[in-house]
Amino acid sequence: MNITRSLKARVGGAVTLLSAISALSNSITAEALSFLPTRLILDDNHRAVQLQLINDSDRAQRYVIEWQSMQMDRSGNVAFVEQSQMTTPPSSDHIISGPRQAIVPPGGRQVVRFLSKIPPDAPDGEYRSHILITEPPALGSEISPEANGDITINIDTVIRTTLPVILRKGNLQADLDPLEWWLETSKKTEPELGLLLQRSGNRSVNVLATIEWLPFEGKPEILVEEQFAFYTDIEQKIIRHQLPDLETEQLSAGRIRYNLEQLDREGAPVKTVFEETLSTSELAPEPPTDL
Repeated sequence: MNITRSLKARVGGAVTLLSAISALSNSITAEALSFLPTRLILDDNHRAVQLQLINDSDRAQRYVIEWQSMQMDRSGNVAFVEQSQMTTPPSSDHIISGPRQAIVPPGGRQVVRFLSKIPPDAPDGEYRSHILITEPPALGSEISPEANGDITINIDTVIRTTLPVILRKGNLQADLDPLEWWLETSKKTEPELGLLLQRSGNRSVNVLATIEWLPFEGKPEILVEEQFAFYTDIEQKIIRHQLPDLETEQLSAGRIRYNLEQLDREGAPVKTVFEETLSTSELAPEPPTDL
């Protein structure tokens, strides 16, 4: 019997899927490539960008890159879809990239180049596709079968990572506005601050949310610093932040300050989208029923 195990992680727009297929196993280990940057943005001023694949392991690692269509839903989940289902036009139709497969030596790096070839008469707007980077089992990492009674154990790992590739044409703008706020304290080990964001404009936004606790007595404390993306697939997005180190009993003893900053292509803050100071006693105890 084969067993498939998966682990997902999100970092700056990247989604990593680790799959291990084994006869039987108690643990899974895998050495993966790392990537810089974790989202690629081409525009009128940056018609060529590079992705670095970094191998910090002591084994050579092969990779294969292919284009995929992925769509974001209102809850922020990003899933594979058919290209015909995409509401955002694909960037893959207008980008040349390579090398699409290679072997990265131990301690080495591989540069993958992306070049925009979008024609001048293409409509202004944002185009987006995702690259799926597959890493087969590392070269030279074969594991010798381990006898355990009548059971033989063999483990192979395949790591897959997706990165967004965004192509922008023309002068694009976007704004975000909070429509609803709520603060859930039931059925949670920590309070959870939620909001419904409305996007307007014709481009996606990558933002940094900073949440501070402002006690009536004492010094302010940063509770959360979290990045997230808001793609053009949706106009509204539900955001949820768990508030660590804040007990429910404390909520009447202070306020919450929420600061949202827009990030540039390098991930640095460029402007404040909005900032609000919230009275915990005036926040709804749960999200609206239509969410």
